[in-house]
Amino acid sequence: MRAQRITDSIAYHAEGPCWWEATGRLRFVDMLAGAVVELDEAAPGGHRRLPVGSAVASVIRPRVGGGAIVATEHGISLSRREDLADLAPAVTLFTDPAVRTNEGGCDPAGRFWIGTMPYAKTPGGATMYRWDGPGATPVRAWGGATICNGLGFSPDGGTAYWTDTPTGTVVTMDYRPDDADRGGLTAPRPFVSIDPAAGHPDGLCVDADGGVWVALNGGAAVHRYAPDGALDAVVELPVRRVTACTFGGDDYATLFITTSREELPDDVEPAAGSIFAVAPGVRGLAPLPFGR
Repeated sequence: MRAQRITDSIAYHAEGPCWWEATGRLRFVDMLAGAVVELDEAAPGGHRRLPVGSAVASVIRPRVGGGAIVATEHGISLSRREDLADLAPAVTLFTDPAVRTNEGGCDPAGRFWIGTMPYAKTPGGATMYRWDGPGATPVRAWGGATICNGLGFSPDGGTAYWTDTPTGTVVTMDYRPDDADRGGLTAPRPFVSIDPAAGHPDGLCVDADGGVWVALNGGAAVHRYAPDGALDAVVELPVRRVTACTFGGDDYATLFITTSREELPDDVEPAAGSIFAVAPGVRGLAPLPFGR
């Protein structure tokens, strides 16, 4: 399959796409610009930018009852408005200026998970946190990673998928929310290992049949792995820095893919930083919301 470009180059480092059921539009973060971007054909340029008051915006997810949760450079902010006009800091995760948040999402119980990465990509310097909501202290689930990426859950909610990008391995874990081990994500084990020549595993999502779609940064592709780990579909893109993917649109039948032009000269890969889409023939899952 080959993805089609559906926007101009509208982001420096697009990441974390999420279908927003409240508006019927795609949202994603321009991570290193500290902004949420929403696609809207009626807006100038076909999109609108929503600043989050931080140098980094790494994740946005819907909130039960309306609004959003947003991961910022060193913490988490909350809003009760769809336009994020009342977005305000809710909790600080850490204060180390050499580290930022990177990617995460919500679990089936509505708790928020967010990983980190050192700006210098220092081996072992990244941590995975879980936050249960206002009044709760963030839980350090595990450390020792380098670039935390790609959290997704199986259709039945019993299995999670996650990656530490430099390892080239997507890990599967059992989801047991009442188990204190690793914050409730237990028994980590390899799901698939990806040849570095094919790219580096970045963001991921899971479809309604349990297939895991993995964005390959540097590989100009998204791979689908069946529940048994077999590679059974490839989506090709005309740009190398493919960062993340999610399902959305009518019946969640469209796979949206974000890309980056981080560190690329202006005259190289002019389509980088655009959003791409493809109809892969399977349906996806609605985003898990933050339940607090």
